[in-house]
Amino acid sequence: MRRFALIASILVLAAACDKQTQAPGASASEAFTDLSTSPTLLFSVFGPREAPKLAPIAVVTTDGLKPITLDDAGWRQLDSIYFAEGRKLPIYRNGASIGELEIVRGMWPADSAPLYEVPGCSRVVPQALARFADPASFEETVEFLASSSPLVQPTDTKPFPADADAQGRTLASAVAAATGIGAEDLNGLDFHARWLRTGVGANGRSLLASYIDPDAGDLGPGAGSTAVLVLLAEDSAGTFNTSYQHARVGEARSVDFRRVINYADLDGDGKTEILMEQWRYAAIPSLVLLKHNGVRWADAFSVSAEWCTDKSR
Repeated sequence: MRRFALIASILVLAAACDKQTQAPGASASEAFTDLSTSPTLLFSVFGPREAPKLAPIAVVTTDGLKPITLDDAGWRQLDSIYFAEGRKLPIYRNGASIGELEIVRGMWPADSAPLYEVPGCSRVVPQALARFADPASFEETVEFLASSSPLVQPTDTKPFPADADAQGRTLASAVAAATGIGAEDLNGLDFHARWLRTGVGANGRSLLASYIDPDAGDLGPGAGSTAVLVLLAEDSAGTFNTSYQHARVGEARSVDFRRVINYADLDGDGKTEILMEQWRYAAIPSLVLLKHNGVRWADAFSVSAEWCTDKSR
């Protein structure tokens, strides 16, 4: 599975600056993220359960979730505040709070070398090393979300329907037919279906179904043709409404793949946001945050999973 092979490389991310005074794609008048008010920041938690790492992905503002935009001094300020040794952060998985982690060390401690370096790069996205109180309670490799202050999660505990697989295949077949993906294109792909407690729809849940090539992207040779299909749907009185679809078919080197990493209510509106990874062969992956707009799931923003923010190298 791609999750275990590339997790360390895909979750080092941020909307970072390529000049000390300006973020990429930003106008000269665009403000950097203001850390002086200690806003709630969101982090990806990834890696081995015995030594998980964190990387910043977004800030919670009065206008919703935004990418973090900082200069060099700002990143160091973030590191000193949010990655201070001993700080504890709540963590989330599949729409629920699952405990907390403790920061072991930040990116630039005063008494030691940086947590990591990229050869030939003078600017890198800060990370932190953390620990769980009971790492054995988690899978060997983790993919969680964390926040700098607690975020209330949906409390609905009703059991999910038992028909995720069958209903997911039915919906996926309909989407495939409508988007020009044939049954032969889906042969050999991994199929997964499960319910997500998203707070969306009449029943507060969404059905996730996907067909993904097990050799997608850099794990495979990049030869031949392939397909990917990811959908979300909500049910009401037995009727399903497909509210998101990502369907692609073509040469393996050109197809943009997507998969769901995790989800949680990150902005306190009672509906979860969904964190996805997007990647293609021999390209830098990105993380995409999906948000429900009242009708459909749509991309809120994406951030490149780039290790180095020094564009001059």
